Amino acid sequence: MESSTKKVYLERADATGNVVVTELIAGESLIVRVAETWFHPQGGGQKSDRGTIGPARVLHVAHNGGMVDHFVDSLAGLSVGGTYGFAVDSAWRTLNSVYHSSGHLIAGVLESLQHGLTAVAGHQWPGEARVEFEGPAEASGFDGLATELSTRLRELLSKSIEVKVTGDPYSSREIQIGDFPPIPCGGTHVRALSEISVIRVLSIKRKGNRVRVAYDALPP
Repeated sequence: MESSTKKVYLERADATGNVVVTELIAGESLIVRVAETWFHPQGGGQKSDRGTIGPARVLHVAHNGGMVDHFVDSLAGLSVGGTYGFAVDSAWRTLNSVYHSSGHLIAGVLESLQHGLTAVAGHQWPGEARVEFEGPAEASGFDGLATELSTRLRELLSKSIEVKVTGDPYSSREIQIGDFPPIPCGGTHVRALSEISVIRVLSIKRKGNRVRVAYDALPP
């Protein structure tokens, strides 16, 4: 039976530490596998972490069944069974956490403003972020809705509202922002809304049977 990588990032946000290499894969892509990882793999609407493991630069991280693959620039200096220091690119992690938490906040606020809308998908990549909703909404009112949403977001960002991880990190993990309903999520997030400088609503449009909110966000 194939072993699995323990995804420690689900419960801890350490940016540095040590990992034990369990497998090195040389081929078209160079892959490092470790017993436990603090690197968030791409998925759930969030870009992957990047950083270093020992002398290798981690360029991309991806789920592979129960394993997590760390795509690196070189395997030189690494050996199976060896223990190496790791470092997650903190600035990149922070930016993606800001975008992810912003998407959750937009979902909660818009659902409270338009009770017929339900958030069903999020794509929180910097430069192309959006949250998608299903439900009735008139396109003729989208300009006013965008203004109302933007105003409410600014109000919430001015307060010290906690962003909490609830449930079991490995089986029932949810993210809750203040009093908004918790949302199942395996991504990384800010600890409080004060860690988000601004959320800009770029547009609200209907795309097929969905309402799409495009946005960008910045850390302080």
